[in-house]
Amino acid sequence: MAAEAAIDFDEGMLDVGDGHAIYWRAQGPRDMPAMLVAHGGPGGAMNLKWAEVLDASKWRIVFFDQRGCGKSTPFGKLEHNGIDALVGDMEKLRTLLGIERWALFGGSWGTTLGLAYGIAHPERCLGFLLRGIFLARRADIDWFLWDVRRVFPEAHRNFLDAIETACGRRPRDAQEILTLAEAPLARFDEAGTRLARAWTEYETTLSVVNKPAQEKTETPQAPAEGKKESGESNAPAISMALLERHYMANELPPAPLLPRVGGIAHLPCQIVHGRFDMVCPADQAFELAGHWPAAELAIVDAAGHWTFEVGNVAALRAGGEALAKALAS
Repeated sequence: MAAEAAIDFDEGMLDVGDGHAIYWRAQGPRDMPAMLVAHGGPGGAMNLKWAEVLDASKWRIVFFDQRGCGKSTPFGKLEHNGIDALVGDMEKLRTLLGIERWALFGGSWGTTLGLAYGIAHPERCLGFLLRGIFLARRADIDWFLWDVRRVFPEAHRNFLDAIETACGRRPRDAQEILTLAEAPLARFDEAGTRLARAWTEYETTLSVVNKPAQEKTETPQAPAEGKKESGESNAPAISMALLERHYMANELPPAPLLPRVGGIAHLPCQIVHGRFDMVCPADQAFELAGHWPAAELAIVDAAGHWTFEVGNVAALRAGGEALAKALAS
């Protein structure tokens, strides 16, 4: 705790319009290249532990909470909450902080957002460090919501049970999951909260292959049976489920990313992907690398989707060092 308190940082709220304000935090040497961290979800929040996989002496690290989640306000607002709006928010934040160009560090949904930003603003990018590639195509969404049941049948059954309990009908395919979960999640009542926790518990189950003892995952988990939680402690689960459903139903797939990667393929890119990632299967990393000849792809055996599995951390540290070296040369 003492070490964290000693970190020099700036923070604030940025009014991005449309009734939204995003929370941001910047830390590290002010004379070093900037690295913008795009968190996962949609509906996650900044995780300061991501800075620990980078050499803190070589980067000015900028975090932000995307619309509707984390410390950004208003919480859970879906109106004017889409990928183009988030890309615009990132550019407004760059302008606010007076950063001419920065690198992008994203995981999972953060890779989707990082790529979308790079495609829209290639002249503002130095390079990319991407973990757990999510190309957000319909097949990628269907895998997470439905097809993964072939690997995790019990987790998927529990997920469908929770939706049926919340709305009285059992989904028969991925689209029905999105349709039937909408009303319960939007109510913010006890039933909706239980479904949100079930949604995030499902994602957590798919995410981790090797979880270190006493560690917590990035995705919020359901409480132990009988444990009463506060509204604040439920907020991460609510925002994750609410916004993931919203984006998958209304904002995704975006305009295909791969055909447009050519505009940033001259920039250095480090890709890290767990071999046994069940949230975002590894074919997505191989396809991105195939469209980005200069990218370096590290497939981590015995690792899944979670950032902090040992192999993923080691590969991210190596990738961050390689990216810093490339920018310094």
